Amino acid sequence: MALQLVGYILSVTGLCGLIIGTFTNEWKTLGHNNEKSVFLDKYSGLWKECTKDKSPHVICISYSSLLHQEYNIQVGQVVMIISIIFSGLAVLVAISGLRCTRYLEENEKAKDRVAFLGGILSVCGGLFALGITSWFIYIIVDEFLQNDTKDERFEVGRSLICAFFASVLCLFGGILLCAGSVTNLQSKKILSEHPLPKHPGKDYV
Repeated sequence: MALQLVGYILSVTGLCGLIIGTFTNEWKTLGHNNEKSVFLDKYSGLWKECTKDKSPHVICISYSSLLHQEYNIQVGQVVMIISIIFSGLAVLVAISGLRCTRYLEENEKAKDRVAFLGGILSVCGGLFALGITSWFIYIIVDEFLQNDTKDERFEVGRSLICAFFASVLCLFGGILLCAGSVTNLQSKKILSEHPLPKHPGKDYV
């Protein structure tokens, strides 16, 4: 039960991180040389580009059309939404299979299978997000190193880092859910193969 509970907590935390990382706008931020004064901040995400000057006001411009965006933005939007859907379904499904809940308590085998299914969904959601965030990190770092002569070079932003670590949490949470469920199923199988005698004092050879 402990593995299941820890895995579920990790999956829920990962889901929250995926939502925050997907819908905030700091996937890449404008890098500044420490020797220069900073007059303008620029950052962008999957949905908006934002600009901030010395004043406290932030100007954000939403992308006008999905079809007019760069290929990586289009893919990022679709894959992160799919990842959130899988992770959300994992959280909803897995809670029914946790040993600390009363749902399906009359059929423990089905309960463990439901928890295992939730773990698989969480692993899928984590893999989707891990793949796309790793790809974005590679693109940003590669462009930063190639454009070393330009004044404006973008760095990896906090939202992208959040989404990356959230994907890892979903992945490990799903693995723990599956591991806890498989352990329970195997222990029941062993007990069923070696049933206890009804009359221990009389059953002998």
